Amino acid sequence: MRRKEHIITFKGFTKKFKNNVVGPIDLAIEQGKFVALLGSSGSGKTVILDSMMGLIKKYKGTITFAGYNRKRAKSYKANASLGVYQQVDFSLETLTCYDYLKMRCNYTGLKKENQKEVLEFWMKYFDLWESRKKRIQNFSLGMKNRVNLILCFLNNPDIYILDEPGANLDSMWRNKINNLFRELKSLNKTLIVSSHNINEIIDLIDNYIVVYNGSKIFEGSKEELNIYTKYKIFLSEKFDVKEFREFLDEKGIRTFKYDEEEISIIFATKNLLQINWSFLYFIKKGIPIINVTKLSVNMESIHKALEDQISFLGDETGEVNPRRKRVKINK
Repeated sequence: MRRKEHIITFKGFTKKFKNNVVGPIDLAIEQGKFVALLGSSGSGKTVILDSMMGLIKKYKGTITFAGYNRKRAKSYKANASLGVYQQVDFSLETLTCYDYLKMRCNYTGLKKENQKEVLEFWMKYFDLWESRKKRIQNFSLGMKNRVNLILCFLNNPDIYILDEPGANLDSMWRNKINNLFRELKSLNKTLIVSSHNINEIIDLIDNYIVVYNGSKIFEGSKEELNIYTKYKIFLSEKFDVKEFREFLDEKGIRTFKYDEEEISIIFATKNLLQINWSFLYFIKKGIPIINVTKLSVNMESIHKALEDQISFLGDETGEVNPRRKRVKINK
């Protein structure tokens, strides 16, 4: 069995603020994995990301990043392996797009003889080459976000930390970025992504880390989280719902709400291939399918998946209670 190589670890991490605390948190991120860091506003995920990047220095516990202890003076060397995406506004930036990115190449340590080739490649990839002589401050929000994405890739890092990478981008660009993420995964790169659009990246995610009120409430795979991709199928005529449920149950597929008025039923699959069993059932029965829609996976569905696995004291503290099995998460 292959030994897991953890490229990032948190041990006993605790960061105290005036009115709240994040931690204690233990977590481990395996090299080459796509990890989704999830949590609502104020949950503590930004503190975790900032500490991971070395922006927060004072805390209890230990963070190891690419072999470096983040508290040690030489931990800045770890950033040579790091690419970061954050939403920088550029409203005060007077440089042209090309000159700005060239300046940032110098900060990343990219050799001068390689800078022109790297810049041209990424600016063409993100469709900014024709705008390279324009000032960034005059770019649209979508164009600015593409500049931010280029900054993430300049030094060909091994670790990527991306906070809402699809923000202010249309579906075409979000799909293109997701395809790029797939390519990075195939190259054994490590990606840590914080996103509210979980549905768009769910097929890429290897592991989830979910934080709530400063505590890590889950860390593990999609299978361990017991999260499913849900579909709603609309039929042209009524069918034997009980028989359909039993048929899918035999295939390991869960079924949910049946709407008699619109003749639709919701079912959930763990992989894309399982959806074919529902099609097969209705084809054999000769019942035409009108439409199939994929339902969104969001923080609410994540919380629901966790309700059977975690528990809380039930008060405003949101502390994890190991003694109780089923307690609603106060969202």
